Amino acid sequence: MTDQVPGASARSVELDFLRGIAILLVMGVHFTVPVTGVAALDWVSNTLRSVGGVGVNLFFTLSGFLVGGLLLKEYKKTRTINGWRFLARRAFKIWPPFYALILFHLIVGHHDRSAFFWQNFFQVQNYFGSAITQTWSLAVEEHFYIFLTLLLVLLVGTSPRFIISVLAMLCVLTIALRVAAVAHGELDAAFRETHLRIDSLLYGVILAAVSIFYPDRFAALARQRVLLVLCAIALSVFIYQTAENEMLDRDVGYAVQGIGFSLLLVLVYKNSGNLARQAWYRAISRVGVYSYSIYLWHTLALAPGKTLIDLLSLWSVAPLASWFIVMAVQVALALVTGVIMTRLIEWPSLLLRERWLGHDRFQIAKSAR
Repeated sequence: MTDQVPGASARSVELDFLRGIAILLVMGVHFTVPVTGVAALDWVSNTLRSVGGVGVNLFFTLSGFLVGGLLLKEYKKTRTINGWRFLARRAFKIWPPFYALILFHLIVGHHDRSAFFWQNFFQVQNYFGSAITQTWSLAVEEHFYIFLTLLLVLLVGTSPRFIISVLAMLCVLTIALRVAAVAHGELDAAFRETHLRIDSLLYGVILAAVSIFYPDRFAALARQRVLLVLCAIALSVFIYQTAENEMLDRDVGYAVQGIGFSLLLVLVYKNSGNLARQAWYRAISRVGVYSYSIYLWHTLALAPGKTLIDLLSLWSVAPLASWFIVMAVQVALALVTGVIMTRLIEWPSLLLRERWLGHDRFQIAKSAR
């Protein structure tokens, strides 16, 4: 077990902050807490369950920006793309922690093997379903990495403007396919199938392309602080107002979220200023450092949380106190498990990656992504 974050000197506190926000939202939608009868607190619980899923879209946009940016920066510097090396580095990042989770569930036997093993082993769980429900988004990202790599290899020799145009057209195509799916009642497909979700990743790649090939325009956008703040507020209102409307949320809603999160990324990454030195900001950023393993393992806290609710009710603990106890225990279990698995599996895998494949020379930003 290592105590040193691989690539720690290259990490961005601001981007880790966004990762931290994303994983906290995801935990909020999954964790169970008792009804307290206190209107404000029950509103918080219901809101988290309603809107917490947007954390996945935020992860998608971040991933597109950072991972897509690695390929685009390599292309800018070398006029070529080493696709095999890129995918091998992705495999070292994603697969060891992921397959450790699958092995754990095989050994524990909480789910029937046929309900999750082959689906996750072949990375098709978002099309065929999985009893380990949170892994669907990892399949979307894995498929996207392969697709984007092949696409950009094919586009080698073309101009940045043409690349951005192709990516934008793919966004429009994805939205059109998703709207059609929703119109035909295929809401679950619109939620989890790769070809209907990749626009959220593509927005991040387009933003990365602008930052790499047109840095002056990216800087000009970042200077529009008031506009970016207003967009963030509008995005929050939109997410809240559409959370209960599945059809709207899953067709154009995902597009609005992806574009909005791209603008939020610019706002936070370039305009955090003194906020990035605040203790609460650094604490959320620290959670973001461990976000991948937390995402994989956080659902293990659900059963203890439900058991604790029953015990506290049996012991006649006041619902208000129970809410804070149950939430704190679930968050603590998720964070501790995520930190342990990060240090036990994820970081050693990244160290092996650096040893065997060398350091990444094409980081788009300060990030160990």
